[in-house]
Amino acid sequence: MEKNILKYFIEVPNRVAPHISSQPSAAAQADPTNQVKPAQNPPPVDKNVDLDGDGALSLAEVKYAAFVHHGLSSSAVDGLFKEVDKNRDGYLTSLEFNDIRPLVLAKAENAALRYMQSVDLDHDNLLSLKEAQAYILKEYGIGNRDVERVWHLVIPSSSEKMDAVLFSKLRRRIRGMSIRLARQIMKNADKNEDGHIDLKEAQQVAFEQEGIGAGDVNEILISVDDSNDGELNAPEFADFERIVRARAVDTSKKALKVVDRDGSGTLTMDEAKRIAFDHYGFDEKVLGPFFAQADENEDGQLDAVEFAGFRSVIRSQAVKNAMEAMQEIDTDGDGLVSNSEAVAMARRQDDMDSKETYNLFNVADQDKSGRLDKVELADLLRLVRLSAIKFATDHFKEFDTNHDKSVTLDELEDAIEQKYKIDRPNIRLFFEKVDVDSSGDLNPGEIVDFRYAVIISNFYPSNQNAKLLLH
Repeated sequence: MEKNILKYFIEVPNRVAPHISSQPSAAAQADPTNQVKPAQNPPPVDKNVDLDGDGALSLAEVKYAAFVHHGLSSSAVDGLFKEVDKNRDGYLTSLEFNDIRPLVLAKAENAALRYMQSVDLDHDNLLSLKEAQAYILKEYGIGNRDVERVWHLVIPSSSEKMDAVLFSKLRRRIRGMSIRLARQIMKNADKNEDGHIDLKEAQQVAFEQEGIGAGDVNEILISVDDSNDGELNAPEFADFERIVRARAVDTSKKALKVVDRDGSGTLTMDEAKRIAFDHYGFDEKVLGPFFAQADENEDGQLDAVEFAGFRSVIRSQAVKNAMEAMQEIDTDGDGLVSNSEAVAMARRQDDMDSKETYNLFNVADQDKSGRLDKVELADLLRLVRLSAIKFATDHFKEFDTNHDKSVTLDELEDAIEQKYKIDRPNIRLFFEKVDVDSSGDLNPGEIVDFRYAVIISNFYPSNQNAKLLLH
């Protein structure tokens, strides 16, 4: 009601109370300079801020604008709003909004100044392009070229440096980009199409992207839910994605210590091939573009931040592969994989015991629903592969019949021909296809792929993968 009254008197400024004469007083008639000037219509409010289009700006609308553009929290805006809301009606006219703008900008600049202390690596109280690229890649996953393009929207030269004021403008543009990226993700993640991401949808996103569990996702959502409504709008979801990214970088730092065989603190292509092949069966042909995409500084190796991007792309590709595999594994066509379907798949591919498959199934079944979606299936396929590689490693001596610590075609040919009745040209073809490093011998991961090729071609010749292996 108060808001409608405010609008009414803004739109009809010459309306006066009935008991007050609208005629000029005698004093005013005698002295024209003493006349009261008629009230003026204030300019219209910013339509981008006035979300409900009623001509006045509520506290919620101002908070949202400050949060979208500058990432300021609701509590930071409360005091500023009260300071400029002269008539205490809970709404701002365009003139009052003009008063709050510089206050909000000052808050944003102070925040930029404080933040600069952590990203100004050479401690000269200025930000270089290289420093900006490093922190933006780490926090948002936005690549160096995109950062440079945005940088030039704020400052023309790549060699110049930014003070806190310019840095605040850069942060605003990067935030805008992160919100646009968040909206792109929301198009697929917002299953009920209500324009928000609820807890369940957030859990699915975080698990698919980085394997983050439901409990952790709940904590992240609460921390970024600025409106405290239990769901995330696009700016809040952008902050959610930023925290997921931070988790990914932390995980990559730990993982790098395990896979960095030469102790350089970075990941080479050879090291990347080893881990990606063992976990997912990806060879260099698949990994090459992913590695190049992640290698932002193009030095031929990945640091922990770049490795985080590489791992995300690899995981995404694994999920795509799982979607394709789902068509064969999901025999009842319900779009999910049951335990019995998983057991059949593992027996068919790796002759795995049903009890072991059941245990792996339970590990992959993140939401404990008893069925696996595409992301959970990707994890199951990875676990099954790693289990098979462990078996091949433990029994390597049985394949290495001449005990020279390598498994060659000669050592496999006779056994495969006798057991599976496969002719030697096809055995040789399988061997060449799975020998991804072209070394002439097979490591445990390649032995797993070789065995899979033999089993599929022998017992399931109509299988699409078998057809691919023979051509």
